[in-house]
Amino acid sequence: MKLFTRFLTVCLGLSMCTCISPFVADVPESVDGISITANLTTQKGLQEVRLYRPAPFTNKGLNIAIPKAQVWVMDNQGQRYDYVDDAINRGWYVPKDRNFAAQIGKTYVLHILTPDQQKYESNPETVKEVSAITKVYSEEIITDDIKIGAAISGYTVLLDTKDPVTKGDYYRWTYLHFEDLVYCTQFFGLPYGQRREALVGLTCCELPCWDIERCFINCTNIMSDALINGKSITRHPIVSIPNCARDYYIEIQQRSLSKEAYEYWRTVDQLSSNNGSLFDTAPAAVRGNLKCTSDPKEAVFGFFEVSDVKENGFFINRTQTLKPSVFTCAPYPANANPLACAPCVESATRTKVKPKYWIK
Repeated sequence: MKLFTRFLTVCLGLSMCTCISPFVADVPESVDGISITANLTTQKGLQEVRLYRPAPFTNKGLNIAIPKAQVWVMDNQGQRYDYVDDAINRGWYVPKDRNFAAQIGKTYVLHILTPDQQKYESNPETVKEVSAITKVYSEEIITDDIKIGAAISGYTVLLDTKDPVTKGDYYRWTYLHFEDLVYCTQFFGLPYGQRREALVGLTCCELPCWDIERCFINCTNIMSDALINGKSITRHPIVSIPNCARDYYIEIQQRSLSKEAYEYWRTVDQLSSNNGSLFDTAPAAVRGNLKCTSDPKEAVFGFFEVSDVKENGFFINRTQTLKPSVFTCAPYPANANPLACAPCVESATRTKVKPKYWIK
């Protein structure tokens, strides 16, 4: 009986092995369409157009940049404003006239001619004035620590503003965080004068130097005045930050939106809120107010956003509190070699240009 049982077990195991075949995913090699992200604002220096082809799923990159396109904007008075390739970021375009900025009440249309002679055009977008930021402030995030009890583990940045009495106002908030650097590169190695491996860095060859942090994931921060028309917007959250032994600097942009732009960003927000899987729709793959006039069948993703912008810079002092605190930020590196340095390379995430509201 035992011999029969063993024989039956072996047979069942072999039959299962022969019935199972490997699953081969049908992953497309290429993705049709173009992704266009374009911002035109009333603030100088905030105008940009980004052109990308969605990369194949087998490619490690997220997008394939499109350089050397012809990009221009036309206003409702027939004035043309040409854009040129950005010197730092491939696939990005900035106004040829760096002083160019949108004007409240004017209407603008974006035009693009890619190197393969495909023509793209946006719907007309009109600039609507946005109210000023009344106040920016921070509040402590208190958590229970096992050792010290209630302690500061982070901060939430909030703002107040006043919605005008006119109906149909839409808002979007964006931000930039600038971190003043000591070390321009970090890696795991031996700290100077020590033998135990740790996080180390090389100091910046040029000081001052700042890292630039932008929000990319789950950060669509929009609002309609449908329920608060003419009232104050208070305690609106912008970002939550960790607690560190150094101060925090943030620049906040409050932008006006058209109804179409609001609906676009609301769709992006809904997609970004998904848990995320291979089969989720990417937020970039959202149709907006752009079309291909040379090939109407081509999929065009993204949006040409035209906004009035009000800005505010804000420092958070995280070093002079007397309350119990726990540090929740990344560790600070030690010096790897006092005789060597790393360059401060100008890019979309790093700059040697002093932030606009930096007061230190």
